[in-house]
Formats: sequence, structure tokens, C-alpha cells
Amino acid sequence: MSGFEIKITTDRAEVEEAQKLRFEVFNLEMQKGLKSSHQRGLDVDEFDLLCEHLIVRDAKRRQVVGTYRLLRGSVARGHLGFYSEKEFDLQKIKNLPGELLELGRSCARKDYRDKTLMLVMWSAIADYVKKHKVRYVFGCASLYTTDVREASKFYSLLKERYFAPEEFRVYPLPGKSFPDLAENFATGDDEGLFSRLPSLIKGYLRVGALVCGPPALDLEFGTTDFFLLLDVEKLSGEYLRHFGFARE
Repeated sequence: MSGFEIKITTDRAEVEEAQKLRFEVFNLEMQKGLKSSHQRGLDVDEFDLLCEHLIVRDAKRRQVVGTYRLLRGSVARGHLGFYSEKEFDLQKIKNLPGELLELGRSCARKDYRDKTLMLVMWSAIADYVKKHKVRYVFGCASLYTTDVREASKFYSLLKERYFAPEEFRVYPLPGKSFPDLAENFATGDDEGLFSRLPSLIKGYLRVGALVCGPPALDLEFGTTDFFLLLDVEKLSGEYLRHFGFARE
């Protein structure tokens, strides 16, 4: 598809290619990654061995240009749990019926960040969701700031427009909450504020994902993290067709 090769893998060498891309994006470009990553030039944590890794390779240049990390609930329960549980209390999410899928560590090489690559990755995720009969897809999506004023602006907007019902509510763990976070921070320019959201968050919201609670403060990565949840059964017909989720 479009000159790309797409694969979901646990092969150690291929996973290392994904870890190298993550390091280049998170640590070198954004200056936000784990400090320990600089020792090997790889973004690595304890969840990598448990997860499956979606990699997209440029067929001509033979390099990995996009990646996602995938962790199913049936795997998480028998091991370390979900990565998001390092920041949020997920008890309500873990009690939901059906298979769960956590997405994380999404990144793309700078010169490949366009809608084509995102479509390629989401089409592969759609196939994975159908194969494993996943009902809910979720994960943490980040704003690259730790400023409480900025966090309050975005949280107020997202709470007003995209807040999940109480049955899906999550809260940051002790020590991960923003002090003095405002829930009704008026800016007078909601559209301008929405346009400043990272494209990944805007993409999730447009396909129907909801924000499940107040954000967590991740000082290690220097980010404001929102927990987003997508109910596959509630995707609109347009996006069901667009991403290949159409049910039989």
C-alpha cells in the first residue's frame, strides 16, 4: 500500500528498529523521552517484550518510518497490566465487556507525517481489531507541556465536547494529578485551541474517541496525558468504511 510494507511483529530485531525510531522522535527531536534511552539510542521499557509492534517500512528505503505498540487485555492481565496503569486507575475500563486493546508509543519519522501513513497504520490496526474481536481501544495521548494553565485550557475544552459517561471514568493515580487544574477555563477561542491539539489527538476524537477523565502529569516525559477510549461498535458508518471496520 502506497510504497509501504506493514507488519505486526514480536521479532527482536524488528522491534529494535521500532525502538530506534521512537528514540529518534521522542528523545532527539522532541527532547521528551526517557533519559535512560540515550545509553543505547533506543526507547525501551518493560512493556516492549509483552506487546506486539506495528511497524511500517518504506519499501524502497527499507527503513521503519512508523510504529505503534499494541497490548491486548488478555495478555496484560497475566503480566504487568496496561502501560496506562502507571498513570491512571483503570478499574472501570478493565471491567468493560469484551477484548481490550491498548495502543501506545505511536510515532512517525518526521518526513512521513501525513495522512497516508496514518491511514496505513490505522488500516492495519483495524485488521488486528477484527482478528482479535476487540471491543474497546484505548491509550494515553500527550500534550507536550506540563504547564497547568495550558493543561486547564485543553481539559476544559475536551471535557465540554468529548467527555465520556461516568461508566468509563478514570482518574490519575496519587502523585500524577495536576495541582490546581481548572475544569472551566474559558479562552474565547475554542476553535483556535482545538487546532493546537496534536494531530494524533484530533484524529482520535474525529473517529469517535472520548476523554475519560482529567489528565495525568508525566514529569518523566514532560507531558500532559489524556486517557482516550474508543468503542469500536460506536464508530460512525463513515469511519467504519474508511478504516475497514465494516462488520459482517
